[in-house]
Amino acid sequence: MGCRGFLIVEPAWHPNPRVTLSKEATPLSFGTFQVLIKAMKSLGVIVLATLFCVGARAQTPAAPVRVRVTGTVVSVDAASGRIALKTDKGDVTTVTTTEKSFLRRLPPGENDTKKATPVSVGDIAAGDRVVASGQFGADQKSFEAHTVLVMPKANVDAVHAKEEEDWQKRGTTGIVTEVNSAAKTIVIKAGRGQYTVQTAAATELLRYAPDSAKLADAKAGTLGEIRVGDELHVLGDKNAEGTAITAEKVVSGSFRQIAATVDAVDVAGGTLRVKDLATKKPTVLVLKITPDTVIRKLPEQLAAFLARRYNAAAGAGGAAGSRGAGGNWPQGGQGAAGAGRGYGGPGSNGGGRGDIKQMLDHLPAAQLADLKRGDAIMVSTTEGTDGMHLTGIMMLAGVEPLLTASPNSTHDIMGGWNLGGGGEGAEGN
Repeated sequence: MGCRGFLIVEPAWHPNPRVTLSKEATPLSFGTFQVLIKAMKSLGVIVLATLFCVGARAQTPAAPVRVRVTGTVVSVDAASGRIALKTDKGDVTTVTTTEKSFLRRLPPGENDTKKATPVSVGDIAAGDRVVASGQFGADQKSFEAHTVLVMPKANVDAVHAKEEEDWQKRGTTGIVTEVNSAAKTIVIKAGRGQYTVQTAAATELLRYAPDSAKLADAKAGTLGEIRVGDELHVLGDKNAEGTAITAEKVVSGSFRQIAATVDAVDVAGGTLRVKDLATKKPTVLVLKITPDTVIRKLPEQLAAFLARRYNAAAGAGGAAGSRGAGGNWPQGGQGAAGAGRGYGGPGSNGGGRGDIKQMLDHLPAAQLADLKRGDAIMVSTTEGTDGMHLTGIMMLAGVEPLLTASPNSTHDIMGGWNLGGGGEGAEGN
């Protein structure tokens, strides 16, 4: 850093103590001089104090900020030491390694780098998982890696399978009905059951991003962020009575279930403009349709059959669709318990009892191009950042007969589909 001059204070034993400044220095007040003189006289030393320069321009450059990127390998160029990585946020980043880069392979399930073994870029293959630490280039697309930790695809699959199995055995999914911050508990409604989820300091809390339904995009969360009506996935053991869960991991998020009519379809742009039927206002919502969005269309006969079921249930004074086709649908629109995949979340299909989720999952996949203006749809979406631009998670078309018979069936059907279904007793554990 540049300087303007030196402040020279002569010691007390000097015959004529004085303070002098170099010509470039900005004068200090007389009072400031007096204070400095008295202080330096008491010390009896010569002090050279470097003063800041008003006109100084030389500055120490800021150190590069080291960040971490995580993703799946798309391709590898061993000759140039470059790895094309699709990050968990969906971006494609080129990770560049040098002879100084630290490349290691982690054994399955290990986080301790001391147990990692050295590898070369040539040992990395498409489908491997990579965590790289380093700095982004000016274009924010290239990434110079200092450290690269690799987990081979086969190991990734094995870890995922193990996690999936654990969620199936000990996972529960439901809708939040109460949050007690003081007691650190959450009460969830799951199918016909109700559970008190006990969290602790060691509990891992994650929160889905407002514009993403992918677990990979979930961020560390807090108990205070969880609200009544949220969807919640919890991994942990139940007590002997089956009424409480000691939480090891909690994933929560706010989502919407909407009945709407299609206003415009943009296949090239991957968006769908819809009018929310519940608001009965001309407001148009914009849905982003991603490769992860699940789209199904009810065949006419099945739609008519479900409409009769819902209509009969409503006429009998019960919750619309409380038993549903086959008698095993979730109750009351609250979804069902089970380690459901939910909104890209952990777990599996639930109890495997012919519930609505299994029925809809087995329908042929539909495409955005299959929709047209005026079509009625039911869709589950992210909460969004502005409430108007949402990301579609699951979409069901061909629902005109259902909405006619039971206008309020959207939450019941979409909740059952997203939460994993399974009905009573499908919570796992």
